[in-house]
Amino acid sequence: MSRLQSAAAVTTVCALSAAALLAVPLAATGAELGIRINEVESSGGVPGDWIEFVNVSDAAVDLSGFVVKDDGDDESYVFPDGSVVEPGAHLVLDEAGDGVSGFTFGLGKDDQVRLLDQSATLVDQTSWTAHAAVTWGAREVAGTVEWAETTESTKGAANVFAPDAPLGGSIVINEVDSQPADWVEFYNPGDAALDVSGYEIRDNSDDHRWQFLPGTQIAAGGFLVVEEGTIGLVDGVETAFRDPIGIGSADRIRLFDVGGALIDDTLPWEGHAAIDGDSAAATLARCPDGEGAFVLAHPTMGGANSCVMPDVVINEIESDGDATDWVEVVNSGSTAVDLSGWTVMDGDPIGHAAETTPLPAGTVLEPGAYFVFDQPANFVFGLGNGDTVTVRDANLNVVDEHVYDAHAAGVLARCADGSGDLIDIAVSTKGQRNACGNAVRINEVESDGGTPGDWIELVNPTGSDLDVSGIVVKDDDDTHSYEIPAGTTITAGGYLVIEGADLGFGLGDGDTVRLFDGDLLVDSTTWGAGHAAVTWGRCPDVTGAFDITAESTKGEANTCAGEIEVSPWPGSAEVRVLDTAPTFLEDSSGLDVQETADGSFLWAVDNGDGRIWKLEAHADGSFAQIPGWESGKRVRFQKDASDPGAAGPDTEGITVDGDGAVYVASERDNSAKGVNSNTVLKVDPESSAGDLVAEQEWDLTTLLPAVGANLGMEAVQWVPDAALDGVLFDDNTGAAYDSADYAGHGDGLFFVAVEDNGHVYAFALGADGQATLVSEIAPGLAGVMALDYDSVLDVLWAVCDDGCQGQSAQITLNGTAQPGLAHFARPAGMPDINNEGFATAPASLSVDGERPVWWFADGFATEALRVGTLPGATAENPGENPGENPGEDPGENPVENPGGNAGGQTPPAPGSVSDGNGLAATGAELPVGMTAIALLLVLAGALIIRRRRLTP
Repeated sequence: MSRLQSAAAVTTVCALSAAALLAVPLAATGAELGIRINEVESSGGVPGDWIEFVNVSDAAVDLSGFVVKDDGDDESYVFPDGSVVEPGAHLVLDEAGDGVSGFTFGLGKDDQVRLLDQSATLVDQTSWTAHAAVTWGAREVAGTVEWAETTESTKGAANVFAPDAPLGGSIVINEVDSQPADWVEFYNPGDAALDVSGYEIRDNSDDHRWQFLPGTQIAAGGFLVVEEGTIGLVDGVETAFRDPIGIGSADRIRLFDVGGALIDDTLPWEGHAAIDGDSAAATLARCPDGEGAFVLAHPTMGGANSCVMPDVVINEIESDGDATDWVEVVNSGSTAVDLSGWTVMDGDPIGHAAETTPLPAGTVLEPGAYFVFDQPANFVFGLGNGDTVTVRDANLNVVDEHVYDAHAAGVLARCADGSGDLIDIAVSTKGQRNACGNAVRINEVESDGGTPGDWIELVNPTGSDLDVSGIVVKDDDDTHSYEIPAGTTITAGGYLVIEGADLGFGLGDGDTVRLFDGDLLVDSTTWGAGHAAVTWGRCPDVTGAFDITAESTKGEANTCAGEIEVSPWPGSAEVRVLDTAPTFLEDSSGLDVQETADGSFLWAVDNGDGRIWKLEAHADGSFAQIPGWESGKRVRFQKDASDPGAAGPDTEGITVDGDGAVYVASERDNSAKGVNSNTVLKVDPESSAGDLVAEQEWDLTTLLPAVGANLGMEAVQWVPDAALDGVLFDDNTGAAYDSADYAGHGDGLFFVAVEDNGHVYAFALGADGQATLVSEIAPGLAGVMALDYDSVLDVLWAVCDDGCQGQSAQITLNGTAQPGLAHFARPAGMPDINNEGFATAPASLSVDGERPVWWFADGFATEALRVGTLPGATAENPGENPGENPGEDPGENPVENPGGNAGGQTPPAPGSVSDGNGLAATGAELPVGMTAIALLLVLAGALIIRRRRLTP
C-alpha cells in the first residue's frame, strides 16, 4: 500500500471527450479494444503517485464506471461519467494534495494497479515489488506487452526506454543430428541477415570441408539447415554435404568464416544422441537457441530447440509461513545433476532479474537429494500471494515451473514426495522428504543401551492433536512391522515413545526406521554402521536433519550439540505499536537514541531511499514529531551531490556520535542493487532542510567478508572510547583496547554487523577517510540486523530478525577475545516479524525502574515501530556509565526531566504519537510496576529455556 495517503485528481491528456456516443464501451468486447495500464509512478512523482492509461485501439473507449484499485480492496477509484479516451490518447490519474476528489490510495514499493470494468471483471493489471528508479512502463515486444523501467518519466505521452543497440547478423551452430540422418542447423541470433557465402563446415578432421554456395544468407533470428543432400562447394566443385562429411558417433562440427577463422565449435561428443535408446528421437542442441553447451534434445530441424531437461523438479514451496521464502528441488533421476549457475525466479523475471543469485560452480545434486533455494542467499524478492516459481538452468532454460493462486495454508509440496502433484499440506519439511499423508514424524531413536531397551520417539509437528492410529512402524526388514493401536493421539507439539518390547523387533547397528500411512511412506531415517554414540535424533528438535544428539531425551525435546540457550526477554512481555497511522516508509531499518541537554531523540532510517527521521523520545516510550522532520531527510552519496534523482544508498543502520553527527550504514547503492558496497556515510542532520549530502564516507567493503549484494552491513553503532578502553579486545594488539593506539579516529569506535555471518566488527574511522578494523565479535546468532550500545547495562546488543525468531545477544566486553554472551528471546507479545532496528533508552528515561526499548520492522507502512521495556535506573542513581550519545552538553542534571518533555508537560500515553506540543493522538497505558526486574539479568542463567539450534 501507500506511503502517506492523499487525495487524487484526474488529469487527461488529449483524452477525455464529450463525444461519448462515439465511444465503444470496453465491457462490451473485453480488453481486445486496447485500453491498458501504460505507465506507473509509485514514488517521487509530481505532485505525487500517478497511473497512466493508453488507448491503443482505433476507436474511442468509454471508461465510465470502471474501477481502479491497488493491491487492496478497501479503497478504489471509479471513473466518472464521460470518461472517454480517444484512439491513441493517454489518460492519467494524478495524485494531488489540494482536496480534489479522486483515488485516495497511494502506490507502495510492493504493490499493483488493477483496472476492472463495471461488472468487476479484471481488464488489466500490473504489479511490482520495488519502486522504479524513474517509472514502470509497458512496451510491446514481439507482439506481447512487457513491463520494464523507463529512462524518463513521460506522463501523458509515449513511454521511453533505453535503446536496444543493433546487433547485426551473426551465425552459430545450433543443433546436430548424427543418427539416423546427418544434418546441422545454424542460427542467426542477430537483428540483420548475414551473408555466409564461402563459410566452411568441418567435422573433427581438417581434411573434411564443405562451403556454403555464393549468395547463401541466414535471416535475422532465422535458422539454416544443411542436410546430407544440401549442395555446397568442395574445392570449387558443387558437392553434396554427405560426400566430404559424415557425422559420426564420436565427432564434432566446426564452422569457419571465409578467412578461415573459427566461428563456432560443438566440441567433441561420444556416442550418438539417444533418448531411451532411440537415436531417431534425439539430437544435440543448445538451449536457448544459440547459447550454452550442446545437450541432449528432441529434434526440431529448422525451429526453436527443445532440450531434454534434467530430472530435477520443484518439490516444496514456502511463500508465507516461514522466516524466509524458499523453494526446494529434488533430483528424481538416477544420475547426479550439475546445478552450477542455476537460479530461481518468481513471476517477474524482468523486474527481479538482479534479485536472484546463480548457484556457485561445483554445486551438484546427487540422485534422490534435495536442494533449497533460500532467501536471501539465493534470491531476495518475495514469493507473493499468487505467484509463479521457476527453476532455471545456467542458460535460463526452464527446468521446472509451478504457478499457484494463493499462499498455502501450510506449504505447497509434492505428494508423493518427488513425483506427485504440488498440494497444500500442513507441515513443511525444508530440505527433507515431504510430509505427505499423516504428519507424524520420527524424532529420536535409541538402538543400543536404552532404558529399558530400544525405543522410537515420534513427534506431532502440528498445532493440533494428531491421530496416529494405524501408522505402521518398520525397520529395514518389511517382515518387522508394528501398527500403532487405534485411539492413539499425540498432542500438539507432543511426543509418543514406542518401546522396543512393544515393537516386537530390535533395532540394529546400521539400521532404518520407517513410518507408513497405509502404503505411503511418510518418514524414514537410517544411521550408518554402528549405533549412535548417544541417540539418533533430529537437530534441531522436530524440524532438523538426523544427527547424533548431545543427550538422550526420551519423550522430550532433543538436545543437540552446539545449541544456544536462550533466556526469556528481561523486560516486559508486552509491546505496543506506536505508528498506527502512516509515519515512515516501508523499508524501515535502523534506530538509535541520542541523549542531549534538550532531551532524548530517537533516530530512524529507511533503506528504500536513504531517508532518516529525528523524533522526540519520551520516558513512556511514545514519540513526538519534530517540525521540519515530519517527512524525514534523504541521505545522499557525495557522488550524487548534483543528482537529486539518484537512487541513493541502501541505508540499513543509523547511529549518532558524541558530537551529534549522524552516520548511516549502507550495504549497496540502490542504483546497483546487485553489487555489495559497504559504506558508512557521515552527515550533519541540520545542515539542510532537504537532502543531506554526505560530508565524509568510509568504504569498508574490502575490510569485511565478501558476501552477496544484499547480505552485507546491516547495522552501525557508535560507542564512546570511555566505554571501550580496557574492555574491548583488540585483534591487532592481542590485548585490551587502548584508544590512544588509533590517532585521529575521534573519541569512539563504530561497530557494524554483517547479515551473512552474524558477526560484529569494530572500526576506527579516521578523519582522513581511512578505516582500521579493531575487533571482530561472534555473538552466536545466525544473522545480526541491529546493534545498540546500552549505556545503562554497559553492554552491546546484537539483534536478529525473524530469521532467528527475533532473538538477541547481549555482549559484555571483558578485555578478552571471548566476551560474555547472553541470549534472549523476543518479548512474548512481539510478533515474529522482520525487525531490523533496535534501540534502548538511556537512564534519564527511566521511570519506576523501567525504561523504553524500541524495535523497527521492515516491510510495514504502518505498525513498524514498537516499544517495550527493559530494567532502568532510578533518577537518584542514573548509573556510572557515560550516557548514550550524550551530545555536546548533556547538562548538569540530565535526569531532572525524565520525560524529556520541555516545559514540564505531561508526556503522552504509551503507544501513542504526539504532535510537537506533546498532545497525544492515540494511546494506551504501558504496564508499570514490574518489580525486581533488574535481578532477572543477574539470574538469567537460572531461567534458561531450551530452543532449537540456529541454522545459518
